[in-house]
Amino acid sequence: MRRILIVLAGFAAMLLVAGCGSDSETTASSPSSPPSTSASIVKTANQQYCAHNSDPACPKGSYVGPFVSVQRGGGHWDASGKPVNGGPVGADGSTGNNLTQEYCARNQDPACPAGSYVGPDAIRNPDGSNTYVVCEGTICTNPNHGAGDPPGTWGPDGQPINGGPMGADGSTGNNLTHEYCARNQDPACPAGTYVGPNAMRSPDGSNTYVPCEGTICTNPNHGAGPDPNGPSGGGVSVAPPAPPAEEAPPADAPPADDDGTDDDGGTDDDSDGQDAPETDVDSP
Repeated sequence: MRRILIVLAGFAAMLLVAGCGSDSETTASSPSSPPSTSASIVKTANQQYCAHNSDPACPKGSYVGPFVSVQRGGGHWDASGKPVNGGPVGADGSTGNNLTQEYCARNQDPACPAGSYVGPDAIRNPDGSNTYVVCEGTICTNPNHGAGDPPGTWGPDGQPINGGPMGADGSTGNNLTHEYCARNQDPACPAGTYVGPNAMRSPDGSNTYVPCEGTICTNPNHGAGPDPNGPSGGGVSVAPPAPPAEEAPPADAPPADDDGTDDDGGTDDDSDGQDAPETDVDSP
């Protein structure tokens, strides 16, 4: 009996150890997946990240290229590939990296947008588009020969390059401008680009569109407040004072009261301006 109890106690101890080991393995393995999943969710929920990074986890059509800022004041590359407001969002979700397009085309850096790396000897595409291609074969020996079609995007002026970015419905080669997509809810436009029927280019100079309302429309060059070109700084024209009225010419003066003297100095008795006839004192 004693032996049976010892065997049963040992068996119970083995089960307890096995259970603890299983729990510890589960606890150790579980933390590895949530952080990466969480980080992915945070990145793909960022509209600017998905606009600049060709990431399969982002909604279809959300990628518009690193030359376009879909958020007011967001970073992007200008026409020459220089960073504006810190440049586009990196593949790691970072912003404000100030990396040029050329650097990102030649270096595999997580601070560069996903899909921007081409190769260590990448050169600007000879077709004149804002893309980089591998320097090999006739591309380098005859750079005017060109290369294959790079992915579609919008240029810094909002015009479609290689058909423009992918639409929200997954279509490509739609050749729609950024302005059209900002003003029209078209499934051939990238997701999130629609602003409103009266959308206009943002006055802050970025590659964004904003609703045309308030001072944005009434005075787009000034942004807000009074018109600096107004005569009093308030944008209200002040009418000049009316010129003084012309004085009317004086009316003819009435004849002066007769003073009893005629025009030639004689005496005028009857006030008719003629000398009275002389009286002959010697006549009877």
